[in-house]
Amino acid sequence: MPKQSILAISTVALVSLLTFLPALRAQSAPPASVDDIKVATWNSVPLHKPAYAGIKPAPAPRRDLFGIWDATGDAAGGAAPGIQNTGAHEYPAVLPGDNSPPGGEPDESKIPRHLPYTALGEATLKAHKPTGMSVRSVPAVLGNDPLNVCDPPGFPRIELYEFKIIEIAQTADQVMVLNQMFRTWRTIWTDGRELPKNPEPRWDGYSVGKWVDDYTFVVQTIGVDERTWLDNAGRPHSSELKVEERFHRVDHDNMELTVTIDDPKMYTEPWLALNKFPLRLQPRGFDIREMYCAPSDTSEYNKDIGDPSVAPEAK
Repeated sequence: MPKQSILAISTVALVSLLTFLPALRAQSAPPASVDDIKVATWNSVPLHKPAYAGIKPAPAPRRDLFGIWDATGDAAGGAAPGIQNTGAHEYPAVLPGDNSPPGGEPDESKIPRHLPYTALGEATLKAHKPTGMSVRSVPAVLGNDPLNVCDPPGFPRIELYEFKIIEIAQTADQVMVLNQMFRTWRTIWTDGRELPKNPEPRWDGYSVGKWVDDYTFVVQTIGVDERTWLDNAGRPHSSELKVEERFHRVDHDNMELTVTIDDPKMYTEPWLALNKFPLRLQPRGFDIREMYCAPSDTSEYNKDIGDPSVAPEAK
């Protein structure tokens, strides 16, 4: 081949390479912010820790919780801490080294960390028959978990059981928390009103909140319906329950949530259900999929597999 042709081909190849390199660099460059990360347009899947590699921590905006936040941690590579099948995250009702229920313990005396129950609290706990993955779990057909008939989970169970994606919106007078699981929302009033003196019970109670500094929002909730449980292990509460939430914005992409339970009828002292529990900001275009408790689906589940003692052919 003539030298001129070789030179021409080499020149074209060099120009093509120089043209391609910026695009290659752009593809391999780490995202500048969480909003640069692409997610599915519909029914998005939460981003986990590896997706944030290379993003430089940016300061948190002042007095701002706005955004879509994931509570499942690094579920793509292991257990999801927001899915608290064995009870409140800080007090799991599970035996050491074993995540399977042994068939129903009468109490929680064998678990490593004990909640400070009163006598009434112990008695109420024993009356609750959970069907999840706690040491006291029983087959669904024998349980009395309110969720088994699609009663609302209530608060704070919505944060102590299937804690997945939440969206937080703010107005001048409210902070609203929209939860993926059961498609519920809570209104936290920030207009300076006081909590009601003798509240009519609500599934999610009555909530007021205030900023104690530029990055910490504290919420007080009372008036929660006694029909609800605190968690998937059947921990009880009374009408005197008071719940404190502390949302602390660590930086632009990370927030911590601490939940304190105070119920003098059921517990001798307040206790932490979540302690600096991590929440991670998701991209702006994140689409939250539906997750309802549909009575027809629940009935079908209980009929088909709710009672493992019944052989499939006998059902």
